[in-house]
Order: sequence, then C-alpha cells, then structure tokens
Amino acid sequence: MLFLNQKPPETAARAPKLCAVRLAALLLVTAIYSGIPLLAARRAAMNSEELRKLFEAGEYREVQTASQAAVEAAPQDPGLHYWLARSSFELGSYDTAVRAAEDACRLDPQSSEFQMWLGRAYGRKAEIESSFFLARKTRRALETAVKLDGTNIAARRNLVEYYTDAPWFLGGSKEKARQQVEAIAQLDPLEGILSLADFYNSTEQPQEARKQYDLLLEKRPAKLHFYLEALDFYQHQRDALSMARVLDAARAVAPQDPRLLFYRAVSRIIGGLQLDQAEVELKQFLAVYPGNSDSVSQAEGRDWLGGIYEKEGRWPEALEQYRQAAQLEPYRKRFRKAMEKAEKEVKKQGK
Repeated sequence: MLFLNQKPPETAARAPKLCAVRLAALLLVTAIYSGIPLLAARRAAMNSEELRKLFEAGEYREVQTASQAAVEAAPQDPGLHYWLARSSFELGSYDTAVRAAEDACRLDPQSSEFQMWLGRAYGRKAEIESSFFLARKTRRALETAVKLDGTNIAARRNLVEYYTDAPWFLGGSKEKARQQVEAIAQLDPLEGILSLADFYNSTEQPQEARKQYDLLLEKRPAKLHFYLEALDFYQHQRDALSMARVLDAARAVAPQDPRLLFYRAVSRIIGGLQLDQAEVELKQFLAVYPGNSDSVSQAEGRDWLGGIYEKEGRWPEALEQYRQAAQLEPYRKRFRKAMEKAEKEVKKQGK
C-alpha cells in the first residue's frame, strides 16, 4: 500500500466534541446579532494553529468543516488549504485532499511538508484508480519535497517506498531506494536502521528485515514509532512472541498510548489465546483512538474485531465489523473479501 509508513506525532488528548459545538453556536449567535459576517467569525475561531490542535485530537470531520469555511474567508492562506488536505485525506475524501494540497503548494511552493502531502494524496488516488499519470505526479511531488528539504526524513521514507514499489517505467528503482535509505542513515542512524528494515521487508527479505528490527530494539530507542513499526512487522509475520517482547519495551516508553491496546489484542489473536480479553482491548482502542493514516486505523481495529467474531462463529457481528472496515477504507481488498465471506455465512444461517 502506498505511502502509509510514516509515524504520527505523539498522541494528543482527544478534544471534547461538545465544546466545539458550543463554540460554533456562540459564533453563530454573535455573527447574527452583531452584524459581523459569519465567515469572518469562523475564520477568527479557526486559524491554522487551532486546526492543527483539533487534527491531532483526531477531530478530522470538524477540521474539514472548519478549514473549508476558513479557506472561503482567507483563500490565500496556504496553511488553511493544508489542513483541509490533511483532514480530507483522513476522511477518505481524496479528490478534495488533492485539490487542497495543490492549492497549498501553489500558495507556498517552498514547503517540503506541503509537497510531501501532495505526493501522498496523489499516491492514494493512484493506488485506487491504478493511474500511471497520478503515479508519476506522486514521484515528482515526493522528489520535490526532498529537494526542498533534505532533512525531511518522512518524505525520504515515502520516496523509498515509491522507488521500491513502482515499476521501472514509472521511475521505480531499488538502487534509488537504497540511496535514500543511506541518506536517512546519515541524518539519523536509528531512522536509517528502521528504513533499511522496511526496505528489506518490502523487497521480500523478511529475515534481513528481522535482523534490522532486532538491532534497532537492542538500542532501546526513546520514541514510540520505532516500536510501532516493529510491532507491525511482527504482526504480518504472525509472530506473537516477538510482538509480546516489543510490547514490553514499548510500554516503558509510552505506557498509555492506545495503539498498544491494538497490538496487544492482535498478539493474543495470533497466539490463539484470551480472545475475550482481545475483544475488550480492541473495543477500548476503537473507543479512544480515532485512527490515523500514518499509523493504526479504525478500519484495522474493526477488521481484527471481526476476526474474533468469525473465530467464534458470531457471523452477524463479524459482518458488521467487516462492513464498517470496508466503508472506512474501501480501497482495501482484504476488508471487502472478509465482508463478502461474512455475508455468505449470514445468509446460510438465515436459511
């Protein structure tokens, strides 16, 4: 899957929705009775910094709505277009994400961050539509992001992924990918190990990838995203014991991060143990973590929860979880196949 490897910022506390609703109502009343234009009031309430805080709290729908209103009031502010792009990407509105990211880059062509997210938006649409045209635009945007800021490790990681996955006629090159990995290692040795591990995994060298993850874990990194990537690798290797080992180390770094609930549940499911506890943990994860395209998504949580219900023969409940996963991420074939299987089983039971 294109461009989903980068790591999120540390999880922020989730902003209460009620406060945002009260604020919007207050702005509406103020605008009506003071004669101030409503869009001006909205803009005053939601600048780029406030949109960022809402976004980090996982309030993607509110960010999208507020940034759309703010863009109408201040169309020359690139930051507002950027947050419209970011929130739309998280909500699966990829056409809007592309247009907003293009506007942000047009207004601020020197921003590496804006170019990187334009590349990600192009990449997701290219993936969905199987578009060579959009794939080339993806590469150009990511290369521009790296050219503008060579220290942008996230952009370099995206470029590694593109060069690794794309065929040669779209600019793919394993050699170019390794060059980016080496550049990352020069910037940050730990990030270099992580990037090399992911490169080996993407090129179907899981044993070499495992060596790099083991080396990384020996160094006891202080940031959670190193552990989350290792957990993701061992999850796909169906290695519950290694997941448990990484979880122990990750808890020492960020014991309250809700993503650890997800991986703890997955390790139980893979090991075939304590499915009842795994169900509780997944429900807790879904209740407190909004999901993020840079990390674990709500759709993945629902897919694994559906898997528990499937193992227990609870097909109607499994179908509901698979259906929600497919709605959240319709481009994921695995979710659709799971939903179709559950639909057939529910029909059998109804006969």
